[in-house]
Amino acid sequence: MTTDPRLLRRRAFLTAAGAAVAGAAALPVLLRAGGPDLPTDRPELPDLPEIPLTTDADGVRVARLVAESTGTGLAYNGTSPGPLLRVREGDTVRVEFTNTVDAPSSLHLHGLPLTPEVDQPLHHVSPGESHTQEFPVAEGCAGTHWYHPHAHGDVERQLLAGLAGPIVVEGPLDREVPALAAADDRLVMFTRAGRDVVANGVDQPRITARSGLTRLRLLNSTAGDHLLLGCLREDGSAVPTHLVTTDVGPVEHPREVEEVLLAPGERAEVLVETVEAGRLALVRLPYSVYGPGGETNEERTLAVVEVPAGHAPMPPPDRLLPVEELDPADAVRTRQVVFGATPDGSFTIDGRIFDMDRVDAEARLDTLEIWEVVNEHGSDHPFHLHSYPVQVLDRDGVPEPYRAWRDTVNVPAGSTVRLLVPFRHGAGRTVYHCHILNHEDLGMMGVLEVTG
Repeated sequence: MTTDPRLLRRRAFLTAAGAAVAGAAALPVLLRAGGPDLPTDRPELPDLPEIPLTTDADGVRVARLVAESTGTGLAYNGTSPGPLLRVREGDTVRVEFTNTVDAPSSLHLHGLPLTPEVDQPLHHVSPGESHTQEFPVAEGCAGTHWYHPHAHGDVERQLLAGLAGPIVVEGPLDREVPALAAADDRLVMFTRAGRDVVANGVDQPRITARSGLTRLRLLNSTAGDHLLLGCLREDGSAVPTHLVTTDVGPVEHPREVEEVLLAPGERAEVLVETVEAGRLALVRLPYSVYGPGGETNEERTLAVVEVPAGHAPMPPPDRLLPVEELDPADAVRTRQVVFGATPDGSFTIDGRIFDMDRVDAEARLDTLEIWEVVNEHGSDHPFHLHSYPVQVLDRDGVPEPYRAWRDTVNVPAGSTVRLLVPFRHGAGRTVYHCHILNHEDLGMMGVLEVTG
């Protein structure tokens, strides 16, 4: 295996979307120049406020969200990041959204496997108007998701101004698996504030571990930052970390990793062993979206984990939930989706700039397809498909080492990622696009119509 400069200082490389770890043991262990930066006297990571849910006469759980101006930016229900929407698998939920900002907006419940009829990604809500989405929370989608605008042409501006908030779906595993039930459960939502990436709206917060196992729900809700994340001790060595959940649900067997790459829109949940007293750093490590030899970001501590003495060891679980195995032989077709750009600065899929009145791909409900996502552009592009969770089949011909459901998959420059796409959850018209929001706004999006 060729050692990419992006792999320096790591023994294993894993994206939350499942980048291949096959052969990772052969990579050299490269020594760090020193330990991570551990700032002192930082505020504690705040818990984001939760949206109060009411229950109507039919048992529907009702949440209300208002997009509004704060004078200096935008917010949901007066806060940025927006408040946490917490629901459970099996709930029927109705989200009532009102737009009071001075531009069309919308509400995309990113990660929930909603039908196109409910998701309605092409629907814009005018200033002063409201829109309602009602849906059952599907079994198997427990994990960390988020909500944000999807008003084409203005998505990046609205998100950077403050319109983004988290969703946590709880499932039986959260109560029935002892390690998950006893772990210190922390949501860590990354957004951008000026030049820096912050966690839950705070720059370099402190996380005081409350048990011997800390569950970090990592959410990249930036508009365009790839976050290569590692948890390091004071001497720079990696802390044992176990991946338990990707975008849309849990993996079958937790996987020990040293680093997780989150492209914009991606999520991952990891269990960090917090037994040995001391200080740890959750670090953004150098990464280049321009491929080997490209410019990288500087290493920066995003949060400090304080581990008090006295926590009892708590082994991570051996098994979570089986993940359905899709058979590529069942695919009714293979289609290619090509990321590119134009000389004038627009971004394209299959050589075309987005047109909401044009259908770019058609599929049949209850069929399986293979999508080859080809990146002919010079930088990474995270592929996002609404309504229909996917599994990665292979990356540049290397089979995916484990099965997982996801909705956002990073495609590095010059690479091809093949996806298994089962069309379930209802028919209708939806979209697929790059989740770097500037690229989406500038044309890197297509329309998919699924018919019954």
